[in-house]
Amino acid sequence: MSKEHKTINEQMAQLQELVGWFEGDDFEIEQALDKYAEAEKLARDIQVQLTEYKNQITVLKKRFDQTDL
Repeated sequence: MSKEHKTINEQMAQLQELVGWFEGDDFEIEQALDKYAEAEKLARDIQVQLTEYKNQITVLKKRFDQTDL
């Protein structure tokens, strides 16, 4: 799977790894800014994807609610 098409689970695992780096013994201040920026972008990407899923679910729910069963 390409970098642009990671699942939310894969992105969350990557984000957890980055957070763990900040809490770990390998923390180096020189790398912290780059790691923080990477984590921030990843968190934004996850949020965007979750919002898109929420919107899709809302549309599907409206369609379902309008269907006469």
